[in-house]
Amino acid sequence: MPKFLKNFLEKKGKKGAQNLVLMLLCGVALLVASTYFANMSSAPEGDASYVPQAVISQELTAQTYPTSLASYLAQELEEILSLVAGAGDVRVMLTMGSGANVFAQNSQENIAATTEEDSEGGMRSIHSINASVTYVMVRQSDGSEAPLMLQEISPSIEGIIIVAQGGGDVAVRDALTRAAQAALGVASHRIQVLQMR
Repeated sequence: MPKFLKNFLEKKGKKGAQNLVLMLLCGVALLVASTYFANMSSAPEGDASYVPQAVISQELTAQTYPTSLASYLAQELEEILSLVAGAGDVRVMLTMGSGANVFAQNSQENIAATTEEDSEGGMRSIHSINASVTYVMVRQSDGSEAPLMLQEISPSIEGIIIVAQGGGDVAVRDALTRAAQAALGVASHRIQVLQMR
């Protein structure tokens, strides 16, 4: 340990150590913030459609999200349910609903109203509404364009099938159902526990 640091800690004691740790944390936070803002400020001048690369990468990987999410959740649930007393070997299958993506849009609406008078003195009013909606497009790293995604709504879990060695025991079946219900927030009538053959 450097001599000046050792002297500082001896003079200040516990309070000095706390201050040193606090200063180190502030330094790390400043480094992280400067890296983030350096990436944000690297947008090309005059390019209003620029989106940082991290956002584009998230959009591209979102296409495989539902499948990988179901596999990940099933694997995690299998691991935790196999620890339940009497459950034995456990296999889990999740049925996922469809998710949705919300994209940025530009909408434009033109309303026109005209009144005409015919040669006989009659009046006629004409009202027209023209509306158009276009997606906000962003340029990706490969030069192609894609709509700007504002929000990704995760797919919901529609049902769970649990096949366990101890699934024939009523107490084990109840414990597995309650555990799956608590872990994934699925109603008990959407969970089926079966005995493994």
